[in-house]
This record gives sequence, structure tokens and C-alpha cells, in this order.
Amino acid sequence: MFLSKLFSKLGLSFDVSKSDSSSPSEKLQQNIRLNIIHGMFNVASLDMVNPFLGIFAIKLGASKLMVALLSSAPAAVSLLSMIPLAGCIDRSSRKKLLTFSFMLAHRCFFMVVACIPFFDPSIRALLFVAVIAVMNLPGSIGNVAWQSFISRIIPPEYRVSAFAARNRIMNLVGTTLTVLAGLVLDRLKYPFGYQIFFTTAFLLGMIELYVFNKIEEPAPEDNPVPSVSPTNGMQNARASGSLSLLKTIHEFRAQPRFIRYTLASILFYFSWQIAWPLFSWYQVKVLNANNLWVSVLSLMNTGGSLFGYGFWVKVLNRHGNLKTLFYASGFIFIVPAIYAFSHSLYVVAAFNLLVGAIFSGVNLALFNALLEVTPEERKTSYIAYYNTAITVSAIVAPIAGVALLTIMSFRWAFIVCAILRILGSLCFWVIDQMDSR
Repeated sequence: MFLSKLFSKLGLSFDVSKSDSSSPSEKLQQNIRLNIIHGMFNVASLDMVNPFLGIFAIKLGASKLMVALLSSAPAAVSLLSMIPLAGCIDRSSRKKLLTFSFMLAHRCFFMVVACIPFFDPSIRALLFVAVIAVMNLPGSIGNVAWQSFISRIIPPEYRVSAFAARNRIMNLVGTTLTVLAGLVLDRLKYPFGYQIFFTTAFLLGMIELYVFNKIEEPAPEDNPVPSVSPTNGMQNARASGSLSLLKTIHEFRAQPRFIRYTLASILFYFSWQIAWPLFSWYQVKVLNANNLWVSVLSLMNTGGSLFGYGFWVKVLNRHGNLKTLFYASGFIFIVPAIYAFSHSLYVVAAFNLLVGAIFSGVNLALFNALLEVTPEERKTSYIAYYNTAITVSAIVAPIAGVALLTIMSFRWAFIVCAILRILGSLCFWVIDQMDSR
């Protein structure tokens, strides 16, 4: 396989059998390879859009509040949609088809975004924020569905090495394309360059879905869904409607590890996300970053992660997910701290290399810990509960970050964000100690 040979030469092997005590079956190896290739096209598609949303919004005339809403509004849409739609996926015997459909709907929005410059200038910025918000409805549930789907494809004993290989290659591909995108965008007339890239992102998304569709799903009979007659179905629906809240509370009480991890994650994500709109505004308005610099910052961040994954896989295998989360997240305060005391894009870029190596451990451990604490029964729903909970922070945190600028300077706002990140990382240490008792 050409891609396997190419990445093996780069030290990025698709084979996970070397790091585990037993070799996976041929079917599993094929699914792992396809999942990695799917990740390559996934990040290629998304990284031609997501890194440039903030600067594109500012060019459209977005205010500080609108830039904050680029994070908060999509999160609000997710909050309203994830749990009910996740229930539909849990009840379906064809999770792959539903996952495919939601991802397809999300990628189609890239073409809508490409058409926004054709509208009246007075409404472009607001329309852009609205489209990004609505786009997150299929995007968020598609992500939840993929997490649940892939947990059924790759067994726990292979996840650390399989997802580390996927993430490492995704970062390499994504960063390369982001840098090229930044170089090209600064040489093309606005908004023509953005429209070309959003359209290209859509086309790459179609290739991504083609690869995803080749992953073999377990047969429906392996995961049977109880059949319900029409009469009983209506009776059950009425009964579940009146008891659903009590049932959910009862289920949660039986999953203390899930509850603790979710609460810790809410605090962590809030501390992580509160600085996001500040970074975008500070880079463009204070440090005068252009599209190329946005790409360079992404390059340094991802370059560090390429070195970090190998290290964090060993730490995860030795210490487990929660300890690794504490070790890795304990250093992410460095990012806002550097922004607080540096006025140079070169300094920020240099430290992004270190931060990228750290964040590779955070991202890897967050996902593996989530799959570990969610029960196998109704896994999609529990992942949706978790994502809905942390989405609350995604709504509040960016607005809180912008609010900080109304009462203090950029420097003090970044210092506050750094302190909050330290506190957020301590949450994982606390729940690890509780689990160890």
C-alpha cells in the first residue's frame, strides 16, 4: 500500500501490532489503516477552513462579540441537538450510515460558507456566524457518532497506539496544508482565495467520506436492536417520556467514574477555551498576523505534536489516562502566559513548538479516557451527554474571555487565563486520586 510505505519511511507506521502483546486480525488492521487514511482527509478538509474562520470573520467586518460567537453559537446549537440525536443513533442498527449522513451534511456547509461574500456587505458577518452555528448541528452529532462508531471498531487494547498513529499523521498532513493555505491566501485577492479553499475543503471532504465508507462495520446481528410493535412502541414512548429524566438520573448514579470525569472536563474545557477568542483578536489586531502567520503558528504547534505522540503513548501505557491528563495539561498555562508577556510573533511561534508536544498528550488522553469511562451499553448517548456538558463551557468560556477585556488589559486577561488552566489541570489529579481509593 503506497501510503503505508510512505509513512513508514517517515517513522509513522500504520501497524499497531508492534506495540501490543498480541497481533490484531487482518480485518482489524485494515480498519485501523482506513481510519488513519480517513483522518488524513478529515484534517485536510477541516484545516482548510477552521484555522481561517476567525480572520475571515474579521475581514467580513465582525465585531469582537461576533468573533466570540464563532465559538459560542455553534456550541449552543450542539447543546440542543446532541442528546436527542445521539439517542436515535443508539437505537439504530446502522450507525455507520447515520454517521456518514451527518458528516456529509456538515461538509456541504463549506460550499455555503464559500458563497457568503456574494451577499450584501451589511449582513455578511452576521450571516457567516449564523451559518457556522447551524453547520455545527450535523458536525457535532457526526463527531459523537464517529466516536461511538470507532470505539466498536477498535478494541481498547489497540486504541492508544491506533489513535496515536492517526493523530500523528493527521497533524503532519493538516499542518502541511495549513501552511500552504496561508502562503496561497496571502497571494490571492480577497475573498477569492477563501472561496477557493472552502470549495477545495468540500471536495476533500467527499474523498474523506469515501474512505470512511470502506471501514467495515460489525454486522447488525452482532449488536441487535430490540424490535418493538407499533402498539407497544406508542405505549413505551409515552412511558419513557414521563420517566426519561428519572431513568437518566438513575443511570448516572450507577456511573460515578463517568460523572467525575465529566465534571472535571467541564472545568478543564472552560479554563482551556476562555482564551480562544483572545488569541485570535490579539494575533490579528495587536501582533498584526496575516494568513501566513496563522499557518506558521499552526505549523509550530503541530510540529511539536509529531514528536510528542511517541512520548505520550509510553506515558499512557505506563500511567493510564487520568495521570497522563494531569501531567500533560499541567503545562498548558504556558500559552496564555507567553501571550501576556510577549509582543513578538516569533516568540509565540517558538513556544508553540513546545506547547504542541504537550497538547498531543492532552488530546490523546482526553479521548481515550472518555472511551474508558463511558459504559458500552448506550455508548453514543453517554458520549453525547459528555459532549453536551462540555459544550456548556464552550458557550460560556469565549464570552467570558471577551468580557475580561472590558475590565482589564490583554496582559491581565491572559494571566487570569493561565491561572485558570492550572486549576483546570488539577481537576484530573483530584479524580485520579478518588479513583485510586
